[in-house]
Amino acid sequence: MRFSEKVAFLVTERRGLMWSVVVLIAIVSVGILMAFLRLDTEVLNLLPRGFDSVEGLKTYNSEFAQTRELTFALLCQPEDVDKLEEFAPKFVERLRAQPWCVRVLAGSPMETPDGVRDLQRIALPLLLNLEPDAFDRAISLLQPQKIQERLAQLRREIESGSPRPEIELTLDPLGLITPSLKPFAGNAAMETDQPLTSPDSTMRVLPTVTNQPSISAFDCQKLMKQVNAFRASAVEGWDGGKLEMLITGRSAYVAEISLSMRHDIVATVLSSIALVGAVFFIGFRRWLPLLGMGFALLLCCLIGLAAGLLIFHRLNMVTVGFCAILVGLGVDFAILIYGRYQQARSEGDEHRVAVADAVHSLGRAVFFGALTTAVGFLALVLSNSSGFIQLGVLIAIGISAAGLLMTTVFFLFVPRGNVPLRSDWILGSVKNYVHRMLARPRSILAISAPILIALLIIAIVPQIPLTFEANARSLEPKNSRAGTALSLIMQKMPVRWEPVLGIVRAATEQQLHDFWKAISQHWAELQRDGKIKSFSTPDALALSPREMQRNRQKLASINFDAARTALQNALTQNRFNPGAFASAFELLNQLQAAAAPGYKIPSWRTQLPPGSAWWFLVERYFAQDSLTTTGFVTTNAPVARQEEKNVLARELPVAGIPITLSGWSYTLTDLVPWSHRQLLLISALMAIFDASLLAILYRDFRLWLVQVITLALAVAAMIASMKMFHVPLNLLNVLAFRLVLAIGVDYGIYVLLVWQRSHDVARDLTGVVKPVALAGLTAIAGFGSLGWAHNPTLSGLGIACAIGLFWSLAATIFFTLPAAVAVKPKLPQEHFTEAELEHA
Repeated sequence: MRFSEKVAFLVTERRGLMWSVVVLIAIVSVGILMAFLRLDTEVLNLLPRGFDSVEGLKTYNSEFAQTRELTFALLCQPEDVDKLEEFAPKFVERLRAQPWCVRVLAGSPMETPDGVRDLQRIALPLLLNLEPDAFDRAISLLQPQKIQERLAQLRREIESGSPRPEIELTLDPLGLITPSLKPFAGNAAMETDQPLTSPDSTMRVLPTVTNQPSISAFDCQKLMKQVNAFRASAVEGWDGGKLEMLITGRSAYVAEISLSMRHDIVATVLSSIALVGAVFFIGFRRWLPLLGMGFALLLCCLIGLAAGLLIFHRLNMVTVGFCAILVGLGVDFAILIYGRYQQARSEGDEHRVAVADAVHSLGRAVFFGALTTAVGFLALVLSNSSGFIQLGVLIAIGISAAGLLMTTVFFLFVPRGNVPLRSDWILGSVKNYVHRMLARPRSILAISAPILIALLIIAIVPQIPLTFEANARSLEPKNSRAGTALSLIMQKMPVRWEPVLGIVRAATEQQLHDFWKAISQHWAELQRDGKIKSFSTPDALALSPREMQRNRQKLASINFDAARTALQNALTQNRFNPGAFASAFELLNQLQAAAAPGYKIPSWRTQLPPGSAWWFLVERYFAQDSLTTTGFVTTNAPVARQEEKNVLARELPVAGIPITLSGWSYTLTDLVPWSHRQLLLISALMAIFDASLLAILYRDFRLWLVQVITLALAVAAMIASMKMFHVPLNLLNVLAFRLVLAIGVDYGIYVLLVWQRSHDVARDLTGVVKPVALAGLTAIAGFGSLGWAHNPTLSGLGIACAIGLFWSLAATIFFTLPAAVAVKPKLPQEHFTEAELEHA
């Protein structure tokens, strides 16, 4: 018994067994989904692996404190600048009072009493961390004579009317704190690197750290729900014109992306089902087979998602388009099989015989169609992008399942008495076209060939450019409030361009100190030579146990009792209130205690309170793991070309120190060439696979050549259409070209296999062209439905594929078939009379 007869026997005579297997598969798949469903909302996971710059971005985005930081911004009209100055402190107090707020940076910590006290708390470890020469100069200030001279000089400056000595007395009466912070302040001027007020004073930026427990999608959604509730009442009391409150940050992005993923799943799947179902019903006007097709596709989606979760454990934002794509592709097999089944029934075959005939006639075409489509999507593994790897693997699994289920389970929904309608205007139109095409193929080529050649010319001429979006915004959700807020902040604030990140990991504190000391010296040389504009590093905060031990031994030579006495006398002589200088006496006590061998120096991290504004500066450099750090390099111009990136990659590292260079602009110089390689190299490999498979299938050079030319013309027409309609390519939707090659070749396989093997050409071509046309329309509808997605990567991929599949379908029907008839006629043209043509 042939395979087709076995299938017909099972779906007609063993329906209970088939339903049992179907229910078991559905239960297992749903169970896996309920137990293991996890969503990956990280945008950076869509970027390709294998680039150090990409891995550096992921590290900076996940391990540093910005993961729990939101940026609030108040934007007013130019005439309300003074009102914003008055309103901002009130807003900050409301913000600090929120239960989810840990700390807010409203200005330089040096301008607040709390900021000064916090700085004094960390003076001891930073002082002990100084280089030997700098430490010796600092502790020389503890000599009694120098203490007296310093305070006398500050008194004279105060009496002369200078405000600086009052600030210095408040912060550093002994003169020891300033030297300990000098390396730090020299490389990291907070107000310069991260200004909090725009030059025109219409915007105030307020970085805020939240207490959300994790950066999961659900925790981010919960936080943003609270933040949005605060947004509704936060500007009460404002009496000026329009005041915008902007909110951006990782949590805002994750919440938007996760919610947009939910929208994308619902919108794309429902629109795809509606469009595909409409095409199927228009083509066959049968409800029960339509229901069967939908059930089989749903089962394919469940199988693909369940298998994907078992393989990848998480599904990302691109994979949510899997169901919509699979619906558009998997229905092809149902249309082909059911079209052949209807043709057999219309010729008088019984239900079981018609099922066997449909599976036998088109089972081979369905198998190779599923194979080429699965291989095309599996080729996405070569992209090194986890998002598209998942998409490719899931659709490869789903389309393989669709090929099997549409030739088996689908027939469970086809009743034995299902007789096709006597009037079928689509079939009549197809029959008319086939007869005319067989009679006069060159007349059809005379119309289709010039159109395709004209589009080929448009595709290759450089005067009409193809837009390529090489920026991070092309990966953000459409109409993103967080993205819009970030853009407005970047426009208003005087940020020159994004710095290059240098991420360094070390095994010990001493190694971290040595690494950054060498890097800082090297970058200082580059700055002196004019190769970079500026830099900042955590050099001063990277403690050296070796230097601290050496400096502690030096403290043994200091007479702290004499220093205290000198300080007390100097305060009295210069008419200062000794009670206001308790911090100076406390620092002397700490230094004396540190001179003892058994004393344990407290970490500066434990001395800063959680709400201290200094954490905003510290956490720029230190990750949650204190041995993972980053420095920043501002280049002389924005990094725009790979040649510039290569120069930095050669100049910035120090021999023997592992450093990962990254940053969005820096990374894009890697991703643009990668994207071009995806467009050319991987698509070329897919084309080679298609060409080889076609050679094996047809074993006829003329038919092979016709199919290859068709693929080339279809891709050229796709490029031309994208040029004319200004459909942009981005870093990831360039992968559409390989998918079009993989899917578009199926249409040619379906019709040319029938043409090559048929003994009744007119009948068999009519029976296959209608299903192919309907299948193409459903695939276009499936991909086109992705245009509803909020994620531009997904919508861009869908639109590009829909355009490519449209031209693949049109080229197959109006170029491939007449060209095959012209180059390899099977029947003499005069066999078709005008009467037969009119009869159609």
